[in-house]
Amino acid sequence: MGNPASVTRKKTEKRRKRYEERLGAGVYLPKEERLKVNEAVAKAEEAEKARLVQVAKDREARRAKKAAEKKAKPPAAAEAPKEEKK
Repeated sequence: MGNPASVTRKKTEKRRKRYEERLGAGVYLPKEERLKVNEAVAKAEEAEKARLVQVAKDREARRAKKAAEKKAKPPAAAEAPKEEKK
């Protein structure tokens, strides 16, 4: 048969995971450690927001550059006449 201690540990692990899903990371930790985890999570979220803003700016710049190049460049068909097949 299974070890009763492992069954208890498995149940508490499942409970901890459900609590963390609902209440956030580190909910089961002591207060000092929980504060550190929450601070780290907040920093990671801020960094991700900043990265997303930068990605959006870069994407917009690339689109504007591509549009400007397309506008400035005449169509390829107008530059070189097509060769006729014999």
